Amino acid sequence: MKCNPIPEREDWFITDRKPTICPRCSKKEVRKAVLGYPTEEDFFNDDIYLIGCIPDFPIKRNWGCRNCDAAFFKDTPRNKAALGGIVPHQWPKD
Repeated sequence: MKCNPIPEREDWFITDRKPTICPRCSKKEVRKAVLGYPTEEDFFNDDIYLIGCIPDFPIKRNWGCRNCDAAFFKDTPRNKAALGGIVPHQWPKD
């Protein structure tokens, strides 16, 4: 697994898959991030990470740590472009 920190934010990471252990706090609390107003069932569900109604800047995170609030973004060309230069990126060749 490649989990690289984003230099501008100590709590943001770009990774090729969901981390098992958070590299920031070393806990097994990384969960799938869910955007939107949570139902009561979602609010008490320990298997998801709630973002809320407003997406993260600049894109919504794919996973989040329930312990330290670290953000994990999937390593895709679209996400790298959306991060707007925060992550070194080369457009894929056509």
